[in-house]
Amino acid sequence: MKVITKHLTKEILQATGFVLLALVALFAFFDLVGQLGRIGSRYGLLDAFVITGLSLPMRIYEVMPIAALLGTVFVMSQWASRSEFTILRVAGLSPVRLAAILMVPGIILVAFTYAFGEFIAPSSDSYSREYRATVQHKTMDIRGSDTGAWVRETIDSPNGPQVRYINIQKMTPTEEALDWRIYDFDEKQRLTRVIAAESGNYVDDQGWILQGAVNTALPLLENLTQTPIMDRVMVSNPTRMMFRSAIDPSIFGVMMLKPENMSMRSLYRYVNHLEQSRQESDRYEIALWNKAFYPIAILVMIALAMPFAYMNRRSGGVSIKIFAGVMIGLAFYTINNLFSYIGMLNTWPPLVVAMVPTACMLVLAMIGMWFVERR
Repeated sequence: MKVITKHLTKEILQATGFVLLALVALFAFFDLVGQLGRIGSRYGLLDAFVITGLSLPMRIYEVMPIAALLGTVFVMSQWASRSEFTILRVAGLSPVRLAAILMVPGIILVAFTYAFGEFIAPSSDSYSREYRATVQHKTMDIRGSDTGAWVRETIDSPNGPQVRYINIQKMTPTEEALDWRIYDFDEKQRLTRVIAAESGNYVDDQGWILQGAVNTALPLLENLTQTPIMDRVMVSNPTRMMFRSAIDPSIFGVMMLKPENMSMRSLYRYVNHLEQSRQESDRYEIALWNKAFYPIAILVMIALAMPFAYMNRRSGGVSIKIFAGVMIGLAFYTINNLFSYIGMLNTWPPLVVAMVPTACMLVLAMIGMWFVERR
């Protein structure tokens, strides 16, 4: 069986690589077509190729389960058409044994996808955004917000937790944050200070150096009916102001990216930040668990290809089986995205939301094997 395992693993990896190359080339073509309106007016043709190239690693990560499915379906169909699986079944190859053999290329692809999705794809996607902003001489806007990025920071004090709200409008590719508004509240939820600044640069182990800052210290009122006296309001205009905060550029950078395009490490860190500051974190938790389960879906996709090994020629040619594989892959992609949105709307547990699409495909694979064996 070692020879069969080695041979089958080699063919599946080669077929998966070929399908992956075809799918990525197709996505690259459409990405370039989508940039035709910007070429010449915003950046050049070479810049368009660079931006497209930097976006391809994320595409590779996204289509890997579908590529594994189609590659395995192709190999299974080829072996079935040559009656090789019929001979192996006569020799005693059971479905369980076949599943164990198929797990070898599956584990290789899962490990590759985990590493690729954690270390290469997120960095490449971030570089793509930074490069696009640089060549267009623009700043990077906060994704999906007209009011910029709002971050809540909780600061422990002897009298109780104090809250700080930080707002920035934009960031440059060099991680310079622009248009700051900072609101400090004491342990009794009273506004004590407002800081406005034109820009800020982060210095490791020190904090933010704010430029063009206006620091306004407000008096504490004993009751809500008391009117503040203007001469008690302290306003200073330092040229440079050191602002110490646990919030670093990576926290703001999270808001420039889609949660689905982030690494598990970044998602885990940001979820912890949201929980510590008592903010809603469901969307990022769903993205985190999706990241954990998405590569595992490759094993399920390969299991879905198993029934094709037991279909004879009368069940249809290779092209029909490939078409069936494409439909299954699209169904998985649709269910995966659908449950992410449904989970956020219905506040389902993030772990359940991430597991359901893979579980559905696993049930489908078991039904397929039962149907084929029953015949």
